[in-house]
Amino acid sequence: MANSLIVSSSPAALRLHWDVFLSFRGEDTRHGFTKNLYDSLSKQDFRVFLDDSGMTQGDEIAPTLMEAIEDSALSIIILSPRYANSHWCLEELARICELKRLILPVFYQVDPSHVRRQKGPLEQDFMNHMERFGEEKVGKWREAMNKVGGISGFVFDTRSEDQLIRRLGNRILTELRKTPVGIANYTVGLDSRVEGFKKRFIDDKSNRVQVLGLHGMGGIGKTTLATALFNKLVGHFESRSFILNVKDISKEDGGLVKLQNKLLRDLSPNWPLVNNIDKGVAAIKMLVHEKRVLIVLDDVDDVSELNALAGNRSWYGEGSRVIVTTRNKAVLAEHLVNEFYDVRELGYPEALQLFSYHALRKDKPTEEYMNISKEIVSLTGGLPLALEVFGSTLFNERGLNRWEDALKKLQRIRPHNLQDVLQISYDELDEDEKHVFLDIACFFIKMGMKREEAIDILKGCGFSAETVITVLTSKCLIKIREDDELWMHDQLRDMGRQIVQHENLADPGGRSRLWDRGEIMSTLMRKKGTEIVHGIVMDFEKKNVRELDGLKSVRFFFGKDKRMER
Repeated sequence: MANSLIVSSSPAALRLHWDVFLSFRGEDTRHGFTKNLYDSLSKQDFRVFLDDSGMTQGDEIAPTLMEAIEDSALSIIILSPRYANSHWCLEELARICELKRLILPVFYQVDPSHVRRQKGPLEQDFMNHMERFGEEKVGKWREAMNKVGGISGFVFDTRSEDQLIRRLGNRILTELRKTPVGIANYTVGLDSRVEGFKKRFIDDKSNRVQVLGLHGMGGIGKTTLATALFNKLVGHFESRSFILNVKDISKEDGGLVKLQNKLLRDLSPNWPLVNNIDKGVAAIKMLVHEKRVLIVLDDVDDVSELNALAGNRSWYGEGSRVIVTTRNKAVLAEHLVNEFYDVRELGYPEALQLFSYHALRKDKPTEEYMNISKEIVSLTGGLPLALEVFGSTLFNERGLNRWEDALKKLQRIRPHNLQDVLQISYDELDEDEKHVFLDIACFFIKMGMKREEAIDILKGCGFSAETVITVLTSKCLIKIREDDELWMHDQLRDMGRQIVQHENLADPGGRSRLWDRGEIMSTLMRKKGTEIVHGIVMDFEKKNVRELDGLKSVRFFFGKDKRMER
């Protein structure tokens, strides 16, 4: 019988803007060690956030500072004698600890035990803070100091500063390589769910091969959980691969071979490419047989996909781990999968917390918004994607009237229907935002397009591209991956394509966008000119551009040469 799990937030190989966040006390280290460290890391092409604005008494921590913390892969905390004198530094530290990302402490002229117990030069600072800020806030700061003081970090020595900076650079490089897949900025309950796997799937010291099947409906958080497990395990394997969107890519011409080649090159960068499925199967079997590998296959929909990419457990070297996510439990054949888990909706408290973060940027709603938030959460059915997207739609919308309008729209749709919830968020966009959303859903995702390339195309079509993409990102309708590629949850992509299909159910030539090869060829063969179609994606050669002459309004199309102008 399958075990049940609940996970939060949407997936996402998200792009974190910063590699490193530097937290430091300016008057102690700004013009010395911190500057030297920043300069060295920047020369190594790390993206380092350093706040050099300075703050004066009475300043609140700028929202941009907290955003930088949340948008950084790891943090370096330079703990100096006057670090705890600054309540801003302590607020930074508390938020960094909450995120549970990698922390590299540098003990700069302080004893780690003093940090851990808030003694020595730190003791008086905390006594002063207690009088001003009270027990609850100071207790949170003490907890953060205790945590950081207990981490095995780096002790500063003026005689070996250069060596310390080199060690930090090497550690950062190692860590960033170890964690190639990003997780959503805000997750609820994910750590505890991952801990639930540790005994059976992560901490298992046996050499048996384990294949985990994660099953659940779309938008429920399967990819987020698989990503967290991958990141937890990745440092223990000699070769690894994370493959997204198996179902969609496998449907393309030569799609399964493309996926096989990605898997082969991930596991062995110099492995020769294959040109058919049978050769791919033989190559994968040969490659993984002698290796301890970690593989994630995300969104598998058919047994043929697993046969081509994963085979069965007898293929793999001792101790290998494979994770498969799917909506179709029937594909999880027992000859391959030996661990099954059902991923379920969020429980009510976690759903409320996730919605509150995206709608209000708080862990729980304020009293004014509590009742209406509870109603909204109950109508979404605990689906993380719905909570994230709908909550983000309401962010910056202050006043209960606006929220009540949104609630009425939710009450009119089918209970707990994800597509209906997402449609409400789409309907809130202006016309340009809708156009760009549909272009991304129908074309850019299919092409694996980078953000800058998409902006260039959209500008050529008259859109304020940077602004629109920023809006869509802020509303969680699209994401930007680590490699700057546009990404959209498949439920949102499917919704966008359904919107276009419903423009004319009977005649594809009467739709604004065409991406299905059969529908494109049918439209062209009938020589039926239309003023509606303005975008096409298909493997055209440049010499075949004349075939589009009947489509008078096409503003761009994509083919083997990527983008081709009319």
